[in-house]
Amino acid sequence: MKLQKNNGDVAILSIKKESLLKRILKCWQLYVFLIPAVVGMLIFHYYPIYGITLAFKRFMPGRPISQAPWIGFEHFRRFFASPNSMRIIWNTIKISMVSQVLLFPLPLIFALSLNQVQHIRRKKFIQNVTYIPYLFSVVIVMTMAVVLLAPNSGIINILVEKFTGEKILFFGEDKYVLPIYVITGIWAGLGYSAVMYLSALSSVDQEQLEAAKIDGATRLRIIWSIELPALRDTIVILLILQCGHLLSVGVDKMLLIQTDLNRGASDVIGTYAYELGLIKGDFAFSTAISLFNNLANISLLLIVNGIANKLSDNSIF
Repeated sequence: MKLQKNNGDVAILSIKKESLLKRILKCWQLYVFLIPAVVGMLIFHYYPIYGITLAFKRFMPGRPISQAPWIGFEHFRRFFASPNSMRIIWNTIKISMVSQVLLFPLPLIFALSLNQVQHIRRKKFIQNVTYIPYLFSVVIVMTMAVVLLAPNSGIINILVEKFTGEKILFFGEDKYVLPIYVITGIWAGLGYSAVMYLSALSSVDQEQLEAAKIDGATRLRIIWSIELPALRDTIVILLILQCGHLLSVGVDKMLLIQTDLNRGASDVIGTYAYELGLIKGDFAFSTAISLFNNLANISLLLIVNGIANKLSDNSIF
């Protein structure tokens, strides 16, 4: 086909549109099946985004959001002026940072160690046992933690009392909030997070591994020189995604940990927004807090993604 230079781009674009239209018409039945999913996504995922405007309005219950007066950044100023804001932000950062620092490398180490197990049945047994806790809901996981850490009948407290002569009220002191959150997270998510690394390790060239073993390479040398480079792209992508949730502490899990005695350490942005929005009915202020949290996560995601793109040429977008 001969195209003019001045309108070549337009002509090519029209051809692409025609070909796309033809492809849609050829299998229009499949696109009809997509309509319910698209409509559901528009109604339940995209339409509620309009509620973000509550963060900049003085919402009056019983009236539409569109009739609420605009007040700008008043809710944000109110949050940062609150005497509890710095404590809540610090609790969120501390719990998130410690969780990410521990939850990110442990599945990688576990996957590399499990990959060294030669006995197939033993390997599958270990993988299944560590994966099963991920299938439990957060309520079940925390209920098990409450039973194990109960001050009178919990097996952990029975052992502690036997060695120290005293019992510990784990859910009644601030210093135990972070260990409970992190340890239960590791127990519930270790096996699931390791699956992605194990799937990437399955693509390692077996001939290269055999050649390394014949040359006398130790297991640590094989892990460092062959298996870790094979996991590099997976590690970078997961690290970027983890940084995108850096300020997101599981609200449901933290609410199950939180008591009146440990609120000094268990108050985070998510629980604070939940308390203000669903319990006290201050929907506009709660929306502003949640929006601040989401914007902080998006900013971190973009920064880490840009750094990863420059350093390794590997990013999620």
